[in-house]
Amino acid sequence: MLKGYAGDKINVKLTISSLEEQPFKITNITSTIKDKIKYKLKTIEKGKVYNLEIKTSSGIKESFQGKVALKTNSQKKPELEIVVIGVLEKEITAAPEYLYFGVINTSKDTFDPQSFEKTITVSRVREHGLTIEKVEPSSDWITAETETNKKGEKFTISVKLDKNKLQKGQFREQVKIYAHYDKISEVVIIMLEGKVI
Repeated sequence: MLKGYAGDKINVKLTISSLEEQPFKITNITSTIKDKIKYKLKTIEKGKVYNLEIKTSSGIKESFQGKVALKTNSQKKPELEIVVIGVLEKEITAAPEYLYFGVINTSKDTFDPQSFEKTITVSRVREHGLTIEKVEPSSDWITAETETNKKGEKFTISVKLDKNKLQKGQFREQVKIYAHYDKISEVVIIMLEGKVI
């Protein structure tokens, strides 16, 4: 597992050893993801123990999955397959990612304005330099306003439902937050759910 943020150079070392009596040799190495990783084999104990280092070719740019196959002289294990997974961690966090408005009774004469409004906090996991380019609700009866607490550090997004446009029944909508940092764009999707009676 090669796990990190955009641009991180990640490496993992594996120890491969034989329990057999006869000398153990790794004769060849191939990979299905040569464009994503580099590998290097080092002998620790001749004919017995090896060290395989697998690292990203350059800084990780996207998630990926593939295999590294080792050919050996072992009759029991003529080929060893190692699954390699690269995970690009999300740098932008949004809390909460799910907004539940509950049951909204539109037949009431008085309404609590708070029942139509929820807030989301958006921030970057490491460093600063975050900008929110736009916030896009999936319906015209949802509005979203962005406020920044500290420049490029933390944003508060206020999501409001327009009670005059709400239609009766269950609703499942979303708000897309388009964010940008270090020449990288990311979209965060917030789910909205509730029921209008």
